Amino acid sequence: MPGNNLFSGLTNQEIGSFSWMNEPQVFSFENGSLSVVALKGTDFFNNPEDSSLTATAPYLYQEVSGDFVATALVSPGFASMWNAACLMVHMDEQHWIKFAFEKSDATGKSIVTVVTRGVSDDANGVRLSKQDQVWLRLIRKGDVYSLLWSLDGQIYKMARLCAMPAFEKVKIGLEMQCPVGAPALHLVHFFGLEKKTVKDLRKGE
Repeated sequence: MPGNNLFSGLTNQEIGSFSWMNEPQVFSFENGSLSVVALKGTDFFNNPEDSSLTATAPYLYQEVSGDFVATALVSPGFASMWNAACLMVHMDEQHWIKFAFEKSDATGKSIVTVVTRGVSDDANGVRLSKQDQVWLRLIRKGDVYSLLWSLDGQIYKMARLCAMPAFEKVKIGLEMQCPVGAPALHLVHFFGLEKKTVKDLRKGE
């Protein structure tokens, strides 16, 4: 495992050093896993087409400084379009990165990345039509961020590399969304956060 599972020992009443943005009505910590019911209309997206801003999805995070490697094993509920479980690093309402295992309208169950610098982009990546869960890794090195995914938690492939404006502290954690459909149950089986600097952002090592 990539470090300790920070969800181990947490309960609904005691979430340790984590905080909620948009705390969900229904969630549960059990045996080191987190389940969240995301309601219809929950998302993070600064729409480039109509300039609308949506920041309604449940987001469980820690605030950290410096370099880090965040890793999660997610099993999204894929009943409706754009449902996703995501690693997200959030600086402010105009600057954030969302790294998702999502049911894309274009590619089905896929790795999807959204980088927001005032407005969001929306980039569909590799299709994972046969997968129900995937490992996601989001790495910070200075003001550069690397997003990698894995099927086994051992071999990671880079989905995206990008730079963001300088922020001393950022929020890092899990976002669970359901933009258009009936309430969705998303599962996070592991979340680890290592305060370290990698040598190679493309390999995550």
